[in-house]
Amino acid sequence: MTEYSKKLTHPRSWFWGLSFFYGSICLAITCSLTSAQEMPNESYESFSIPQPTGSPDGLPRVRSLGKLVSIEGAVGDPRMVREIEGTNNESEFLTEFPLGLDPESQANQFKLPNLTYFSQEPYSNYRTNASWFDFIPGDGDQFGWLSLGSDPYQKRGYRSGFSTAINIHLLSGPNAVALPPRLVDFSLGYQTRGRIQDVMSYDLATTIGIFSDFEGSARNGVRFPGHAVGMLHYTPEIDVVFGVDYLSRDDIKLLPVMGFSWRPKSMESMRFDLVFPRPRIDYTLDQSRKLYVAGRLGGGTWEIEFPNSENDVMTYRDLQWVVGLERRKANGNVSAWEFGYLFDRNVQFRTLNGETRFDDAFLFRIVMRK
Repeated sequence: MTEYSKKLTHPRSWFWGLSFFYGSICLAITCSLTSAQEMPNESYESFSIPQPTGSPDGLPRVRSLGKLVSIEGAVGDPRMVREIEGTNNESEFLTEFPLGLDPESQANQFKLPNLTYFSQEPYSNYRTNASWFDFIPGDGDQFGWLSLGSDPYQKRGYRSGFSTAINIHLLSGPNAVALPPRLVDFSLGYQTRGRIQDVMSYDLATTIGIFSDFEGSARNGVRFPGHAVGMLHYTPEIDVVFGVDYLSRDDIKLLPVMGFSWRPKSMESMRFDLVFPRPRIDYTLDQSRKLYVAGRLGGGTWEIEFPNSENDVMTYRDLQWVVGLERRKANGNVSAWEFGYLFDRNVQFRTLNGETRFDDAFLFRIVMRK
């Protein structure tokens, strides 16, 4: 092995030491988040509605959506509620009702349903903010990967805004390819969401980022990912999703976004978001937990420096199937543990012909979504 290869390939103790360090941090954060008090065994919880600034009278509004109603104010992603008790002790739905004038909701308090009813929420967000820790075991002839970072998207329930993200990727092996020991992403993004009457929602985002090992020039590591996705709320149970996802990668520049979200009345614990390229199926276990299976395209494109000090652009790709256990806290935040199977793994370079393929691998991920 050359001196340069030894420099680029992680020492086993350093890699696993960092793995343990970052894993301990993420595990501590996740444990602190999941140690919050359990939601009581009731159908409703209360939450405070943020004071909106976009509505004409400065008050949130309630809009009926079939068997459910939604709250809309400054937030673009409506929180779902099941029903409101009327003055005649019978359930009734409200349409375009100023919530601040509702005598049943004092101090801007409103009823929040259990997790089963969040499964009936319309598909109105293509991407949301998430922080994550990824670990793919591997060393020597195998290709290991450890990542810590976040996505430059808005939190669920926010209409629009700017966000930043810094991601660090630590690489271990393989000996057959001289890959850098680390990759770094810096991203700045803007995202906006909204509704067009009651029949359609949209999610638009654009990002500028630098993806590189920062050993040499990072000029060719500048990328501009983004997406433009619309959702047609065909019925209270079905949303049709369409649009484009611009990845700004060397291997795949652009992917269509297409599919549908189905929330059958006969199976309230099930949710089918069959939307390419990010399909997901949920099964609600109880008031705060759900199981899900999901598919994703992994990897990305980074500028790196070769042993002869020449710059090149590297693209890593894998396909992922994951099984996750998700828990929603009373404040709406979500933490999840995911176990995945990775296949079709390969690395290619812009100036070299062909690609280097790797064995299938397993993935462990801790995710915190907002």
